[in-house]
Amino acid sequence: MNDDFFLPLFNRFGLHYGMIDSELVLHFENDSICEFLSVSPCMKQVNLTDFLNEVIGQENEIRKVISGEKKEFSIRGINRSSDREIFFNLYFINHNYNGYPAVVVIRNITSELLFYHSLQQSRNEIQLLQDELLEKNRELDRINRELEEKVAERTKQYQESSDLAKRLFLQTVNSLTYALEMRDPYTSGHQRRVAILASAIAANMGLDEDTVEGIRIAGLLHDIGKIYVPSEFLTKPGTLPEEEYNVIKTHPLRGFEILKEIEFPWPVASFVLQHHEKINGSGYPYSLEGEEIRIESKILCVADVVEAMGTNRPYRISPGVSEALKEIGKYRGIKYEPSVVDSCCDLFRNKNFSWDE
Repeated sequence: MNDDFFLPLFNRFGLHYGMIDSELVLHFENDSICEFLSVSPCMKQVNLTDFLNEVIGQENEIRKVISGEKKEFSIRGINRSSDREIFFNLYFINHNYNGYPAVVVIRNITSELLFYHSLQQSRNEIQLLQDELLEKNRELDRINRELEEKVAERTKQYQESSDLAKRLFLQTVNSLTYALEMRDPYTSGHQRRVAILASAIAANMGLDEDTVEGIRIAGLLHDIGKIYVPSEFLTKPGTLPEEEYNVIKTHPLRGFEILKEIEFPWPVASFVLQHHEKINGSGYPYSLEGEEIRIESKILCVADVVEAMGTNRPYRISPGVSEALKEIGKYRGIKYEPSVVDSCCDLFRNKNFSWDE
């Protein structure tokens, strides 16, 4: 079989072949095709329309290949066997061989089909799990909408009265914090703990009481932008795909958009916007560096890292505070402001810091 046509053909399809004449009779040169098709005893020739029902109705296309009007024609997904799963594609190719005007190639696609069927089944199972998660989060989304409506309603009610500004401010902070934690129960208390640690770091650095209070309020709201992140992204265990992680990384900007219209005594929206920036420019959303980042945001960043590593989550075990301190120490002056790192480490190592206020 040293034919320059058939050798690359076998490499391409990897399979069985026969020849076909103008009467649509298939001729075999060897028994391998008979074994594959479970034809016993092996017939050296057979009429295609008697042998394969899938050919019926396609005779004109096949004759076009035999006559040379077409170079190739195929019938795909044929199941020849009734007692076992054997699927194949049938290719008719215009090529004169041993006196026959065309050849027929049979390609076994059983393994491919079984693989794709298994893949589709896995996708269906994954979709069912995703649907269950969406259903579980639907109620949380409903509560979130109600809370957002209440916040908007209260904001409108108290905007006109300067005497009630303080109440509006406190209620807004509490409502926004509660709204996020209702959507993401796995990080319940995270913002509160970040606020406690961040304000302690600031006080330990000698910042004035008003600045410390502004940092505390920003800590309570630093993740408010996650309201716009799909709930299933926030609660999914393990490493997120890049596309989903990029959605989560939008939360500082989302938080800024939420908070910028609220008249806080401090630029809380800007603190929140920058709390994932790093002094070497490796942070987000704007890759700010050094003095471009507010000191309040630098403090929130360190507190956020230590709290995240220092407390357990339902989907992963905490590495512990000691590992968190090693992490910020490792990147002191690289990612994190040195004075902030020093203050944070001093709280835990020398001043018996506690998450309890």
